[in-house]
Amino acid sequence: MSEPRNTQSNTTASPWGSPEPYVQLVRCLLPRAASISLFDAAGEQRWTNDALTGPDLPNFVAEVVSAARATPGRPGEMRMLGANQPAYLCWLRDDSQRPLAILAIVCRAAGDQEAEARTFSFAHSLLRPALECLRRDLLAHATIEDLKVKMKSLDRHGVMTDGAATGLYTRPEFEQRMRAAVSDTSKIKQWTALYINADQLHVINDSFGMHVGDSVLSQLGELIRNRLPPEAFAGRISGDRFAVLVPMSLDDGEKFAESLREGVEQLAPAHGESRLHISISVGLASVDVGAGELMHALAAAETACKAAKDRGRNRVEVYQSNDASLVRRFADINIAGQLREAIDAGHLRLDAQLIAPFAKATDARPHFELLLRMLDDKGHIISFDRLLSAANRYQLMPTIDRWVVETAIAMLQQRASQLAGRQIAFAINFSGQSLHDDEFADFLIERIRASGLEPGLFCFELTENATMTNITRAGALMRRLRDLGCGVALDDFGTGLSSLSFLRQLPVTMLKIDGSFIRDVLVDARAESMVRSIAQLAHSMSMSTVAEYVETREICARVAMLGVDYGQGFAIGRPTPLGELLVGLPPLPAASRAAARADAARADAAPRQATVATADRVSR
Repeated sequence: MSEPRNTQSNTTASPWGSPEPYVQLVRCLLPRAASISLFDAAGEQRWTNDALTGPDLPNFVAEVVSAARATPGRPGEMRMLGANQPAYLCWLRDDSQRPLAILAIVCRAAGDQEAEARTFSFAHSLLRPALECLRRDLLAHATIEDLKVKMKSLDRHGVMTDGAATGLYTRPEFEQRMRAAVSDTSKIKQWTALYINADQLHVINDSFGMHVGDSVLSQLGELIRNRLPPEAFAGRISGDRFAVLVPMSLDDGEKFAESLREGVEQLAPAHGESRLHISISVGLASVDVGAGELMHALAAAETACKAAKDRGRNRVEVYQSNDASLVRRFADINIAGQLREAIDAGHLRLDAQLIAPFAKATDARPHFELLLRMLDDKGHIISFDRLLSAANRYQLMPTIDRWVVETAIAMLQQRASQLAGRQIAFAINFSGQSLHDDEFADFLIERIRASGLEPGLFCFELTENATMTNITRAGALMRRLRDLGCGVALDDFGTGLSSLSFLRQLPVTMLKIDGSFIRDVLVDARAESMVRSIAQLAHSMSMSTVAEYVETREICARVAMLGVDYGQGFAIGRPTPLGELLVGLPPLPAASRAAARADAARADAAPRQATVATADRVSR
């Protein structure tokens, strides 16, 4: 495949920027992407990574240009190049919904044994971070071009001026210069990388306008240039982020970073009758000259910079391999990329764990909670607990939640005849991040309605803390799900601070008692009292209860005695791949269903025996 190329002339700086960062980002989010091209609002190609782009793609873009203007709320569409090569045409708009550009991504053709082309909505949800970055970059370039007409670019060191008139290298030029400088070990033996981020620049943009924010960036760039020691150089990485490479030890680099931070505090540019407060967060990392992987040092410095923001902003942090929080953040960056690849490569799997009713349960209806698993290249399970931190930190949970819903529905549809009329339910979790996604509620309801499955097959779980954080949205979505006929469960119940006062407002059908109480129920009188109280409260409100983490037969018997309706844990049943579970669910005739109900009515009161009987009936 050819190297990324820019179709703009090289004689003048292009307002369309360089394609390399976006080509890399799109491929991280959508690994099957082969050709990535950018067209302006008139349908003219501005850059592409494929020198062999044929006429079909530009023709498709020309056809949708008018549609982009006529339908402001529409994000784009998918076209097919040939029989099985999808082309996703994503429309980028300014804040007034006017078309800015069209990003066209052509994916590799699917083989005979591979999955069908992804829908546009699914691909668009994966690409959303890259599209928003590109949209903001194009808006910034447009604003900066207007500003550059009025401002004379300063270039004291003879470096190439970037689009914000900071007089610094652009990211590709900075990385190229970094490789060249570090590879020459004849002069300098020690290098330190700095990653600098302006604090809360979006507040200045929102309060005073983008032009004021651009002016601040220009002043930051000038301050950095003026303070660079000999042989050092700097670049504007993107937006309000800068990188500096200095020929000094990590300790001296930290002193230099502190001098920059103090210098920025003294800027305080005037705006009208007020002065703006400006600060920066800086991360540092030592460059291992012999390692050869220079971007590792820049990524480590970025990790330390993000930690500086987490720890209060306006500070300098040094990346240390023994700092647990920095190491975890650095690991999260890599895991986030693995997650995106796993979604597209089919390395995620749904397992199902039995939630079995005890003999005294008023609604003896087995549930199965769907659990997400990630597989490595050899098919071994990677604990998803290791992935949650990265998924939450990098806002991947809405994408993961959509994948779970889409996959679960597709697998259940394949067994619709076996599931018809069966007294069984599948519990699906979704995250608090999805509650903040304006499109998720409509997506969820639409998928259930379009599935053709009985809504009663679904029970959706949301953690107590996530619900309390956004009680209004949580309650609204729960009511829509209940109106549709789905069950709603409140997970990890008992860990929140204000749940009881809001519980009566929520149309919840099931409370899942947090496992911290269940684990200690045999040895802690308070835990036992809490479990009993929650069971009594739930029954008074016509809700059922589930004991999580039932790991022994003794715990199973005790929680059943305390009035809990269901149990979940290794003493009840271990997770099994959902596909295997569904294969073992043959159609259930009416006579068998009546016999099953009669068996349940005659079941012995012993919780463990009833649990095993229920599991056996489900497996049949």
